Amino acid sequence: MKNIQVILVFLIFVNQFLSAQKSYEKIFYNVEPAEETNFSVQIKDAISTKKFTKFNLKLTNKENEILIYKPQESKLIVDGKDIIPNEKRLEVLPTETDNRVVNLNGDQFMVNNYSFVLNGIYKISDSEKSLETNDFTLPPSQNEFKTGNFTCTMQKLNQETSGTSVKFECLYTGNKYGVINPSRTAVKLPDGTEIANAKSKTKPIILVKGETEKFSMEWDRMQGGSATDMQKIKLIILWRNCFVESEAVKCEPMTFDFKIDETKSK
Repeated sequence: MKNIQVILVFLIFVNQFLSAQKSYEKIFYNVEPAEETNFSVQIKDAISTKKFTKFNLKLTNKENEILIYKPQESKLIVDGKDIIPNEKRLEVLPTETDNRVVNLNGDQFMVNNYSFVLNGIYKISDSEKSLETNDFTLPPSQNEFKTGNFTCTMQKLNQETSGTSVKFECLYTGNKYGVINPSRTAVKLPDGTEIANAKSKTKPIILVKGETEKFSMEWDRMQGGSATDMQKIKLIILWRNCFVESEAVKCEPMTFDFKIDETKSK
């Protein structure tokens, strides 16, 4: 008799569970935020349908180092199965906030609860010892130069009286993270005057092995007549602390529980 009662209770539970699952066209979730020493994480707009699940992962960087998030190192645990997201990496600069939408297709996500293991967050520094890079003269005698594991090629040069702009493309071949900070550069005039890059708000460029990226620098027209006419004089690019190679430090993984918001789901 006791075994029969246990079976009946189990069948009732399964029936209620299946009925609950079938009654929702969309399931919305509540997820508690998490706070670490170096960063904080918020997960918003979490939803599952019969075709997909998705949520918005908001990462706030509280330190002076760059945060890198590689979604492929994370996983969703749904009914005991691990499912790996495949989104582009996220880069969050010091004291800034950015987000990445995690979106997975499939019909297996219509569950009341699942877990998300947030793994693959790394810290890198762009203030480590920079690479000593030879000055680059405009107009150049050759378009390519190398520094450390960076190979850079000048793509375009406009050197006019009204101003100068130059574009480079750089390839990184190292095994660390390559960081390029064009905002740190300057040009030096024949009289020794140094002028900072006018594009001072350019964000750092972060590269892994085999990646390339383009960036440009600009200098506005200067007072002083022919002595500072950028069309007539040689300009020397001072790279300063532009190129850095940084080791990545991995942060501890975090687990988030997705729990059904019955009010919204109904």
